[in-house]
Amino acid sequence: MSGNDRNRRKRKNQKRSGDQAPQDQQVRQARESRRHMTFEELPVPQVSEPRPECRICGKPIDFIAESISEADGGFSHFDCVVARIREQEEVKEGEYVSYIGHGNFAVFTKDEEGHYTIKTRVPYESKESYDGAKKYVEGTKV
Repeated sequence: MSGNDRNRRKRKNQKRSGDQAPQDQQVRQARESRRHMTFEELPVPQVSEPRPECRICGKPIDFIAESISEADGGFSHFDCVVARIREQEEVKEGEYVSYIGHGNFAVFTKDEEGHYTIKTRVPYESKESYDGAKKYVEGTKV
């Protein structure tokens, strides 16, 4: 007789006897009470997204998290900043501009083996301008 057959017989015998262990009854009661739990509704704070204008293109910035802070305290679209760096650094064919963290961008080149090398580092966003932007966003929360 396999283990599965023994387990089936055990379950049948328990059902026939009608006696359930007190622990089983407690578990069933706990499960039933969980199905009927209600919670009071809590108010959800509304966050209004600030919509400053891009310092480069002049269009509104829809998602502040996708922007870069400028030295003067304003904001610019991430893509506008990348385009500006491409122009300033005179990026050639086969070179790429990428964000490398902490407010810095870099111009990369790719060799024949597919390895990337940093050609130029471009510091863009200072810690002070980032901190100012963070305070601005926090101040707009309702």
